[in-house]
Amino acid sequence: MCVFLTLLMFSWGVRGGLPHPRPKCDRCDENLACDCSSSNLQEVPAVSTSVKRLDLSFNEIKTVGQDDLRDYSNLEVLILRRNVISSIAEQGFSTLNKLEVLDLSDNRLNDLSEMWFKRLSSLKHLNLLGNKYTTFGKGYVLDSMAKLSTLIVGNPFLASVSEDSFIGPNHLQSFVFYGNGLKNYQPGSFSRISSIDEVTVSIDGPFQRNTSLTTDILRDLSRPDTKIILSDLRISSEQLMPFQDVFQKGVKNIVWRNLSCSTDTLVSLFGMAQHSMLTSVGLEDCEFYGDPPLSDKFPKLDFVNEVYVKNIKLSKFYIFPAFHMFYQVIQLLRHLKRVTLIECHVFAMPHETTFFLYNLEYMDMSRNQWTDSALQEALCDGLPSVCLPNITVFNISSNYLRSFQTLSHLFKGMKRLAALDLSLNVFHTMPRVCAWPQSLRYLNLSSCQLREVTACLPQTLHVLDLSYNDLTVFKHNMPNLTEVHLSGNRLKTLPEGRLFAHLEVLYIKGNPLISFDQTQISNYGSLRILEAGTDTYVCSCEFVSFFKHELSHLVKLDRKQTYICSSPFALRGIQVTDAQLSVFECHASLAFSTLCAFVLVVVISAVVMCHKLHVVWYLQMTWAWIQAKRRPAAREDQVCYDAFVSYSERDVEWVEELLVPELEGAEPPLRLCLHKRDFLPGGWIADSIMAAMEKSHRTLFIVTEHFVQSDWCRFELEYSHFRLFDAAILIVLEPIPDSTIPKRFCKLRKIMNSRTYLEWPEEDSERPRFWQSLKDALYTS
Repeated sequence: MCVFLTLLMFSWGVRGGLPHPRPKCDRCDENLACDCSSSNLQEVPAVSTSVKRLDLSFNEIKTVGQDDLRDYSNLEVLILRRNVISSIAEQGFSTLNKLEVLDLSDNRLNDLSEMWFKRLSSLKHLNLLGNKYTTFGKGYVLDSMAKLSTLIVGNPFLASVSEDSFIGPNHLQSFVFYGNGLKNYQPGSFSRISSIDEVTVSIDGPFQRNTSLTTDILRDLSRPDTKIILSDLRISSEQLMPFQDVFQKGVKNIVWRNLSCSTDTLVSLFGMAQHSMLTSVGLEDCEFYGDPPLSDKFPKLDFVNEVYVKNIKLSKFYIFPAFHMFYQVIQLLRHLKRVTLIECHVFAMPHETTFFLYNLEYMDMSRNQWTDSALQEALCDGLPSVCLPNITVFNISSNYLRSFQTLSHLFKGMKRLAALDLSLNVFHTMPRVCAWPQSLRYLNLSSCQLREVTACLPQTLHVLDLSYNDLTVFKHNMPNLTEVHLSGNRLKTLPEGRLFAHLEVLYIKGNPLISFDQTQISNYGSLRILEAGTDTYVCSCEFVSFFKHELSHLVKLDRKQTYICSSPFALRGIQVTDAQLSVFECHASLAFSTLCAFVLVVVISAVVMCHKLHVVWYLQMTWAWIQAKRRPAAREDQVCYDAFVSYSERDVEWVEELLVPELEGAEPPLRLCLHKRDFLPGGWIADSIMAAMEKSHRTLFIVTEHFVQSDWCRFELEYSHFRLFDAAILIVLEPIPDSTIPKRFCKLRKIMNSRTYLEWPEEDSERPRFWQSLKDALYTS
């Protein structure tokens, strides 16, 4: 018993020492990308060691061990977002020399170790947002990341940033810093980054608690070439001091995102920017409350040439001074070249306001509430010398426009207009004839519920977007088009290529296309790129062959996996590149002819073989055998012949002149059955033979070379074997070598080899003995 317990404890100890098997993830594609997200993983899984992209987001991974990623030296992208990681081994990333993207956001890291990133010299994008570290910069965390271009850091618990935290990166394209809970910032920390293209800062907490800390942060981030995005701010007029340094340091591009303040505060904020180098101002998802300022003076922002406004809410928009305050603003911002007003519920603009935008080159009024009449008022009823004479790009998409003819009238005089976006309006139809500026090169009419297009389309276009309408045909001559978008319509064939002499790019996916061929593609003399993916293709042999072998030599085909067969039924849902058709489907005529020829050869060969092998005769014999088996034996009173004589017609002379007289003239006389004499006329030969043999005591076989060549003789021989083998008597009239006996006479061979038989003697002196032997054999029956 003790020994048993000892062995059991030992086995438990050995089992406990074995390495725990890691979970596996097999969701990898041909591009060496493994998507293991949302898989309820609690540790880093085992995947192919050649993996380049590994997505482990939205799992329950708690730790990254020293050996978890050791074998993945080719890894370029590692996403560990939204797990519960609280610890990472110091050498956990040491083998990832090729890693370019690392996302550790939304985990539970309490500290950041510089050892994690020591070997990540190729890293370009690092996301550490949303963890629990309270200090950023215990050591030179980013020291080895000279190639870093995107850095995202911060969380609600971050309280301190040290001076050496950001030593390492030379140039950041994007820097995101979330520090609402920040309490300690060492001045100069962000200045360690030599160059930043765009920085997004969320520091509402410091704005409310510590103005000097906020000033230090913005001072270090403010540079003439850096775009600053200030996010999630609630400010008042007393909290504007940090912006003084921003404008004094020459910042040119600033955006307030999710800003909440009074209109007085907003005016004061712009007042601080007066005489600054500010050129671009943005307000996104902002809310302004309170009564509008009564002063008719607005700060002079002479250098501002771009305004970006999206989703602005005015708590008292109905009393907003649109005709005096806004007039003052537009007059002061007469240098504007770019204006964007998106999702602002704009439904009207007096033409007096538009008049002051005479330097405007770009205008985006999408996703508002414009109607035809309101736009007609805003654009001075189509007088370009009065309104927007320098406009080159105009976006009025996703509004409430209905009249295509009105729009063409409004824009026809804009001599510099190059791009016009009218998408996501409702036109249904367009007039037959329209006038457009000769400068127009780009027109977007996607998702406008158009049922047809007419010659109203401008002939000067280089790019035309008609996607997601209700078009069934498109056959208008557009000689200058280089790119056309027709996706999501109801076109069943490609447009005729001869109508588009310079077309280079054709997007026509999502249409009920059935097929296309080399001739259609070749008609597009300049076509380079084709995207025509859909699931309605008839995968004929010609189309599949053309698609697989020739199409790629004519155009560059985007996303081949979107070309799906709808027929034949066996290929429905299969990618065209994977379609396999049989020879009979691809070469039906040839295959049918070959099959017919093959069948004919087989039939002829079978006939020849049957003739050679006497198959028909064998069938007859088989049938005779069946009949013999089924035929009841003759009763004694039905037997009326002493012998049935089986012979060849060519031996009839011997039978009639010698055999019959000798036997029928004997004492007592023998009665013979001869088919020529005793068969009833009109009956089947086989039936007569079987009946005659049934009514005879014996069967005499007159064997000669003629006998073995007669199928009826063999039939008689076979039947006698079936019924009364012992009653057969063989008379051999002439010597017959075994080699001359056909193989089908196997019974004859057997009888001659196993039984005695009578031979017709050549000498006359021997013949009496022959006759006597034959008579004795017959009498004994």
